[in-house]
Amino acid sequence: MYLTFQNMKLPGIFLITVLLCIGFIRGYSQADTQFWFAAPDLQQAHGDRPIFLRMAASKLAATVTISIPANPGFIPISIPIAVNSSQSIDLTPFIGVIENGGPNATYQKGLLINASAPISCYYDVANGFNGDMYALKGKNALGKKFTIPLQMDFNNRTATNTTYTTDFIIVATEDNTSITISPKNALIGRAGPFTIVLNRGETYVCTSTSTIGTSKPGGTTVTSNKPIAISTKDDSIALPGQSCSDTAGDQLLPDDLAGNEFIVVKGYLNITPDHYYVYATSNATTIKVDGLSVGTINAGEFYTGKLTDISCYIESDKPTHVFHITGFGCEVGGAVIPPIKCTGSTSVNVTRATATDAFYVNVISPADIINDFRLNGSAALIGASQFQAIPGTGGKWMASRITIPTNVANAGETVTVENSNGKFHVGVIHGRPTGTTRYGFFSDFSSNTIVLKNQEDSTKELSDSVTLCNRTTARINAKNFSADTY
Repeated sequence: MYLTFQNMKLPGIFLITVLLCIGFIRGYSQADTQFWFAAPDLQQAHGDRPIFLRMAASKLAATVTISIPANPGFIPISIPIAVNSSQSIDLTPFIGVIENGGPNATYQKGLLINASAPISCYYDVANGFNGDMYALKGKNALGKKFTIPLQMDFNNRTATNTTYTTDFIIVATEDNTSITISPKNALIGRAGPFTIVLNRGETYVCTSTSTIGTSKPGGTTVTSNKPIAISTKDDSIALPGQSCSDTAGDQLLPDDLAGNEFIVVKGYLNITPDHYYVYATSNATTIKVDGLSVGTINAGEFYTGKLTDISCYIESDKPTHVFHITGFGCEVGGAVIPPIKCTGSTSVNVTRATATDAFYVNVISPADIINDFRLNGSAALIGASQFQAIPGTGGKWMASRITIPTNVANAGETVTVENSNGKFHVGVIHGRPTGTTRYGFFSDFSSNTIVLKNQEDSTKELSDSVTLCNRTTARINAKNFSADTY
C-alpha cells in the first residue's frame, strides 16, 4: 500500500511516500485467503502417507476450495469451515497427482488453496514414522528471491534399492515465470547456475547429488521475475549413531521477509542438542547469539548453532533466515523460524492431528503481555509462571513450552492461543520419541513497517526514518510549511 501526502501550497511539491507493509489479517495466525504449495515426495518405503490439509477458521466461517491449476483433470474440492473450528481433508487418494518427485523435472502439481475468509492451513505428512508438517504461509510465502535454508549436519538414511533425498521444490503462481537457480552445491543434472520457465501452477524439483549433510545445497539462491513459492524436504535424516530417522522440511520465506532478530526454543531431543542454521542473504553479515558475537558470514553461507539451553536469542546486522532442527528422542522435524521484530499474531489456531502423539506449543512472547494469554479460552492453561526469560534480550522476551493434553484438544480439534494485548509466536511440536516429529510455526511471518522515503531520490530512506509496528499510532508533525493538513 502506498500513501502519498502532498502540500500543494509550496513552490515545489513536498512529497512523503509512506510504505505500509501491514498484514490484512489483523494479527491472526499465519492466516490468509490464498495459499500456494509444492508438496514433497517422500519415499513410501519409510513412510509418505497419509497426507492431509489441516485448516482452521477463526472469527469468520469460510468456504475453502482446493485445486491444482495446471492439472485440469483434477476436480476441485470444496469444503465449509465453521467459526472457530477446523477441518482435515484427506488428500491421500490424490497423492500421485500432488507429490513432486523425480529430480530436474517440471510437473503440473502445484496446489492452490482459496478461502472465502482468512484461515490457517498446514500440509501434514501424517505418517507415524516419517512425518512432518508444513505451515503454509499464504502471501508471505511468495517472493522473487530466496536463499534456501537447510540443515547441513545430518545424512539421509541409506537403504537397498531406495534413495532418500534432499529436495527443494518451486511452484510458479503466474504464466511465463523465468526462474534462475544458482546451486551452492551440485544438484542432480545441474552443477552450475541455470534458468527454467514455468507456467501458473507448474512445479520444478531440485535434488541434491549427495546424501551427506555437509554436501547439501543449503545457501542456494533462487530468483524469478514473478512471484514463486518454495518448499523443502530432507527425507529420513538420521542422527549420528542412531537407527531412527525422520523427515524435516518447511515452506520457505523469501529474502525480503528475512529478519534480524530470532528466538529459538528447544524441543525434546535427548540424543543431540537442537541444531539451528543462520543463513546470510548479504555479504559481511555479523551474527550474535545471546548478545555475544559468533562470527561474520557472506551471502549463502551459514552459522551452525547447537542449543542445549531452553532457548537462545539470535541477532544479525543484515537480514538472515533461521532453520531449526528439533524433535523427540532421536526423531527430528524441521521448521523455518519467524523473525520476532514487528511480526507475530494476536490469535493462533492449529489443528491437533492425533491423540496418541504428544502435542506441545512453544510460545514466544514479549514480557509485558505474559499475563494476558488464553488457551482455548482458559487463562489457567497458559499462565505467566510458565514463561522463562530469553537470555540476551534484557528481560524483554520470554518463552513457554506447554503440553496440550487430550482433554483440552483431542484428535481433529483446534488449539487456539490468544492475547488481546500484543503479538506473539507459536511453534507446534507433535509426535513421539519412537515414531516421528512434526514441527512448524503458525504465527504471522510478515513484517509491518512504515518507511519514509526521500522525495529527491526515492531509492533512499530519510536519515531519520523509523520503523513502526502494526497496531501502534504515529504522529507526523509537519513544521515550517504553510499547510496544516497532509
